[in-house]
Amino acid sequence: MKKCLLLLLVLCLMVGSALADTEINGSANRGITPQSVTVNFVDEGISPTTGRQLSSLVAPMGATGLAVTGRYMPMLVQISNPVDDKTQAAGSGNRAPWGVQYADIIYELPLHKNGETRLTALFSDIIPEAVGPIRSARLGHAWLREEWDCGFMYFGQQEYTNTNVPAEFKDLGATTKGVLFPGTAGTAKPWKQFYEAYVSAYLGNKAVKAPNNRTGNAAEISKLIPDDHTATNHTFLFADEPCTQGDEATSINVSWGRGDFNSIFSYDAEKGLYTRSMETKNRKAKPVVWVELETQQPITFSNVIVQWTPTEYKGLDAPVTYNVAKDGYSGAGNADIFMNGRHIAGYWKRDGMNTRTVFYDAEGKEIQFQRGTTMIVQLPLENKCSYN
Repeated sequence: MKKCLLLLLVLCLMVGSALADTEINGSANRGITPQSVTVNFVDEGISPTTGRQLSSLVAPMGATGLAVTGRYMPMLVQISNPVDDKTQAAGSGNRAPWGVQYADIIYELPLHKNGETRLTALFSDIIPEAVGPIRSARLGHAWLREEWDCGFMYFGQQEYTNTNVPAEFKDLGATTKGVLFPGTAGTAKPWKQFYEAYVSAYLGNKAVKAPNNRTGNAAEISKLIPDDHTATNHTFLFADEPCTQGDEATSINVSWGRGDFNSIFSYDAEKGLYTRSMETKNRKAKPVVWVELETQQPITFSNVIVQWTPTEYKGLDAPVTYNVAKDGYSGAGNADIFMNGRHIAGYWKRDGMNTRTVFYDAEGKEIQFQRGTTMIVQLPLENKCSYN
């Protein structure tokens, strides 16, 4: 009898161990030496940001983008991530975003020391007409724009002494390129007409509640970028076979330190995609699947990256996300890459404002992504992430 109980206890411990989350140390020295890289290129008809066959993409009426016009000119758009009163989860319920299902890449950066975040969507293959809710920019978002040297849509910007976005854009030379489209600009600006208060068909043709109610016609605004402006070649490498590197990881838990902003990425092996769900303030409630407002369809990803990024808070609502070498920061760090239900303990590096971020595997080789969309979480070193 005692032997049976002992065996049962051992089995329980083994099962518990198998189900336990693996905590990631974002600041650990992984001993990765990045190998030298060159500028990447793709064959004609292939997307440089998603690796998809452009002819296979279906663009909605009124959209533009590489798959429609053949011009490579990405647009970055600031997307708000507000908490819904009913679901008690960020970016869900009546506060879900619209138009972001067409984004090639979605970034998540810290917004407030209390754990609030903001999203930045990069549109390249398809640039739709209606995108939102559009909100303000911080320094880390401005530095993302420099990385792509593309169009940038935002509704307001931080102007504190140490986190002054307009001053930073001026210093970087972005203000003279014709690529900045602040929705708070005066009515004389040609892009002002393309920002409106959003009326949602899903919500019964009712206006979305302010202040997270601004929509922008990204397609029309992108046409205002000067013809002679060239965006940075930001082509990724792509694999033709499913990823087999690293260890198994079918669930990723990203913690921002508060229940309504923490997210869970669940891998669907049949579809080869990750679905993002948001935790809620209500501990008894199940996580809420992140969906697009009008279609109510989940926004999915082929690749999920947790990019461990040093962050300083110049004020409670003034984070400085060092996603580039600047002010004594190296512009490098650990990156945990999730693809095809696998986890790779890797590395990232971005040497300067006009250079692309390169992600490396455990051997220091540039990562070959799975073809499809990507989510990049620029997570402060003091935050937590785990997987199982």
